[in-house]
Amino acid sequence: MTITDDLREKLTALAFDMTDNFCYGCYKVVQGEKCPSCGTDDFMRHLDGVGVEYGTDWVIEHLIKQHCTPIDAEEQFEELLSETCETVKIGSLEYDPGYVLRNIDPVAFRCGVSDMLAGDEDLYTEIDCQYYNVCDIENMAEELS
Repeated sequence: MTITDDLREKLTALAFDMTDNFCYGCYKVVQGEKCPSCGTDDFMRHLDGVGVEYGTDWVIEHLIKQHCTPIDAEEQFEELLSETCETVKIGSLEYDPGYVLRNIDPVAFRCGVSDMLAGDEDLYTEIDCQYYNVCDIENMAEELS
């Protein structure tokens, strides 16, 4: 993920707020800083209805997938080309440049999509082969806090 440190802190705090401590040794949700049964303080995170795992990255990814919509990178790239490039003229006909590149040279089009996503690492983040707008993630973190 290419998320700023500030946003990562907010998401981590949100993940801790939305999950419970889980003692794997006793296999139960625990209140407080230590397991009353075994005394451990090495807890997993438990998200009701989802699962149990160490760390918070999986919780953050789950929250993003549940509350944010992945972008359509190809559609965004086609719109970018249409906004920044001149229309393509063939004889007396005019065509949208994004449409032309997508249909005439699909390999170059997909390379352009990849370049757009790689060049705008501050705008997009990838989770399980889907790209999400970082602004949407920031809004989600504010709404859920």
